Amino acid sequence: MFLKQAYKAVAIVLKFAPAEASLKIAQRVLMATLTPLAIYFTQRLIDASVLYIGGNAGGQAVVLWCGLLLFTMFFRTTDSFFDGITGISVSRKLNAKFTPVIVEKFRKLDYANFEDKDTQDTIKRMSNEPQRFLQGTYTSALACTSLFVVIVISSLIFAQVSVWFMLGFILLIFPMVWFDFKSQSISHKLWYEQSSEERRLDYLGGLLSGKEPALELKIFGASGYISDKWRKKSETVLNERLKTAIYAQRFAFASTLLFKAWTVFLVIYLVNAVIAQNISIGLFTALITSIATVIHATENLSRLLQYAKRATLLIDHYDIFLKMGEMPENSGGENLASPRIAFENVTFRYPKTDRTILNGISFEIGAGERVSLVGENGAGKSTVIKLLCRLYRPDSGRILINGIDINDLSNKQLCGVFSVVFQDFCNYSLTLRENVAFGDLSKMDCNEELESALKQGLWVNDDIGLDTPLGKLEEGGVDLSGGQWQRVAIARACLAPSAFVILDEPAASLDPVAESEMYKSFSEVLRSRGCIMISHRLASAKMADKIIVIGEGVVKEQGSHTQLMENGGLYAEMFSAQSAWYV
Repeated sequence: MFLKQAYKAVAIVLKFAPAEASLKIAQRVLMATLTPLAIYFTQRLIDASVLYIGGNAGGQAVVLWCGLLLFTMFFRTTDSFFDGITGISVSRKLNAKFTPVIVEKFRKLDYANFEDKDTQDTIKRMSNEPQRFLQGTYTSALACTSLFVVIVISSLIFAQVSVWFMLGFILLIFPMVWFDFKSQSISHKLWYEQSSEERRLDYLGGLLSGKEPALELKIFGASGYISDKWRKKSETVLNERLKTAIYAQRFAFASTLLFKAWTVFLVIYLVNAVIAQNISIGLFTALITSIATVIHATENLSRLLQYAKRATLLIDHYDIFLKMGEMPENSGGENLASPRIAFENVTFRYPKTDRTILNGISFEIGAGERVSLVGENGAGKSTVIKLLCRLYRPDSGRILINGIDINDLSNKQLCGVFSVVFQDFCNYSLTLRENVAFGDLSKMDCNEELESALKQGLWVNDDIGLDTPLGKLEEGGVDLSGGQWQRVAIARACLAPSAFVILDEPAASLDPVAESEMYKSFSEVLRSRGCIMISHRLASAKMADKIIVIGEGVVKEQGSHTQLMENGGLYAEMFSAQSAWYV
């Protein structure tokens, strides 16, 4: 499985960077060959020099082997330079060819994938520079192959003593690699198992070092409690590491012991052989030199095999990622004029859950109508919005826009119907201009319309210009309060040329005065547009043309504020309960 995934990583890199990756393969093979050849050329140079000094041969052989040795030394000294150049070339091509594939897949991903805890690890890994990990797997696979070549060719030098001597050396290499690999595998397994404990430890440390939690903990005198929890957790983690390190070192010690025993045997054997003149001084020197080279190669091979084993896990995530469901992308179609919305017996439950959120819900929203969705927490109000935005699909029933199934509309058509301010809206660490213009990118340079949208969103800070960076990502960036960020989000929705503006808890971060001003402003803004609003503050529902009360997954009642209060149903009960707090 490991070899299969390593091969797949190499195949992916060759697919996206064929010339650059092939050049790097050639470079690694050349360097792997030159390393043992340098040892062999050293052997022949020494033997030729001995014969020349003894007057038993001419100097041509000395010159030849010296030239070949210098040739290999020259190219080996340029290894790091060419390795860096080829690495950068592969990286650039992956950024140009591979990364866009990942980005495009993210763009098409079905929203349900982002709320599925089983796929969160895959999404996180694929969003965290996957091209870097892919290249790391590819490089590790090449390095392992290169070191294997070094070991095999170096072992041929031992064959000059005898074939059995070479076979004994090869058989010794395998347990040494296995012991080193086992040692590192144990350490890696602990690292993997402790990842959740590390996150808890980091979280506790963040509570002690963070500005907001530290302030509250000091006020309540709870800093010592958190500090004790951090210390106990830290002791547990470190003790487990120590025990595992001791256990892992047993295998590392076995590998070292095996190497030492082999070295002692080899030195004694070779010294006796050279004294008995069974081998030449050049071969003696080559074999002694090859010990360090081969052992260094086996140690690196063990380490790289373990790294490659971890890195190839990315290939599993890559396969899973490519198979994730995508949102439908219908193209073309004219914008819908005066869109009317209808839910027809819609049933829905979130993936991998048993609870039915919407149970055959039906209602209609007329063109330009202002509607308020109300109900208790968990009634399904936000789910209705997510279905309208096609983030999820109904399990049964239909959602129609002007009689057309919502799944048959193009993205452009859907954007022409809805713009949204979600309760958990996004704060972009970009300029104020970009934050607002995301509502309609064609108006990025239209200062007048951007400022008009900000005014509609109740933006009041004239000290912050359109090109001021927001957040703390850039030097000179301005961090906004929750209410200010929400005003920017509302301005973004107002800029969008949509028939309906959807507001999910629009006043959540606003004070009561600003909330009142926002509703007055929206009464003007929405004269020519429809609105679908969710708010737990039922006073806002009074501005709606129609109130839809959702409970137990169905429409409990609907009508104007006056009608529902007269009916004395669920809405009247909820409104009266809230009003009592203000009497």
